[in-house]
Amino acid sequence: MKATGIVRRIDELGRIVIPKEIRRILHIREGDPIEIYTSDDSVVLKKYARVRELGEYAETYCQALCGALGFSAAVADTETVLYAAGPLKKRLSGLTLSASYTEKMCQKQALREQDGYLLSQNTESFKTVAAVPIIINGDVAGSVLFVSDDTRLSIGEPELAVLKTASLYLAKQLEE
Repeated sequence: MKATGIVRRIDELGRIVIPKEIRRILHIREGDPIEIYTSDDSVVLKKYARVRELGEYAETYCQALCGALGFSAAVADTETVLYAAGPLKKRLSGLTLSASYTEKMCQKQALREQDGYLLSQNTESFKTVAAVPIIINGDVAGSVLFVSDDTRLSIGEPELAVLKTASLYLAKQLEE
């Protein structure tokens, strides 16, 4: 843990305000769910990512998508790639997603880009990217992606339909 030097008091209702600069750095917006943990004598707040609940199931699903269509496949929460399969697995796993990608997913729109797309904040670029948001109860919880560096692979309507199906299926798993 990193010390911030910020001290806050708990009000009479037991509430504490997370400083604006910390919310900005961690991309915490009004209404975002926060998990609360205790550890020894500490209280730890963590941004809640519902997609993490899929666990190994999401990784197996990515492997199936990759095997069926040849693209590297991934499942991400709203900020980070959590699960990946395929030739680009090492580059994708744990990748912090770019603000433009996150914004597109928050608009609940599918993304399809050819000829290089800046997917991450660390200037990680890929030849082909397609993604569809995972929407649970009207809120974007993450996304399902196809990614490739092979210029011979292109993403058409059938591949987008597969991503939309995957997104709907994963959302249904999280709703139950």
